[in-house]
Amino acid sequence: MRKDKNKAFELRREGKSYREIESMLGVSRSTLSAWFKDQEWSQNATQNNKIVGYARSAVHMKALNAGRKIKLENLYTKITEEATRDFETFKDEPLFMAGLMIYAGEGDKASSNLVRISNSEFYLHKIFIKFTLKYLGISRSALRCALILYPEHDVEACLKKWSLELEIPESQFHKTQVIVGREAVKRLQFGVGMSILSSTAVKKRILKWLELCAKNAGLV
Repeated sequence: MRKDKNKAFELRREGKSYREIESMLGVSRSTLSAWFKDQEWSQNATQNNKIVGYARSAVHMKALNAGRKIKLENLYTKITEEATRDFETFKDEPLFMAGLMIYAGEGDKASSNLVRISNSEFYLHKIFIKFTLKYLGISRSALRCALILYPEHDVEACLKKWSLELEIPESQFHKTQVIVGREAVKRLQFGVGMSILSSTAVKKRILKWLELCAKNAGLV
């Protein structure tokens, strides 16, 4: 029997994995598999190594998640501090307050990462988009839109109209939702539009600004 085979058996009995033995002795895993395939104790070692590997992975993932949580908490603390300073800088600017009030009335408050307003009026979306570009540093390419229409709407015509009015390419629109109302009556001419950003950081910044607005008005 080859000396490296003797050593391989010795290491395998100690519970070493094929990868570890290959690294230590330079014997390929295919050769090791051939040597150990009829050894029941080797199969048990494989199962034990899997269990150990799963446990190590779980510990590793837990550590990664803990580190990620701390990193996010630090980031969100920084965002809150920046938002507080920025509020004092921008609070007297009409566009800033207009954008916040539009979000206060028409924005999604429930989700943790979606910044989304829904309304049928183009001008409200235009103001809010201008607000995001100026005060949140968002580019138009990061914006997404969506439409809610009724069966009597011309989907293509409405999509073109919203794209033109908001200056957002049709490629940045999500699939249009067509809903059936209870009554067969003429609905809003171009349906309901949604302006959408996906960012937890941006959402936290806006919500902090709204909180400061309420405090500034003596409401809380």
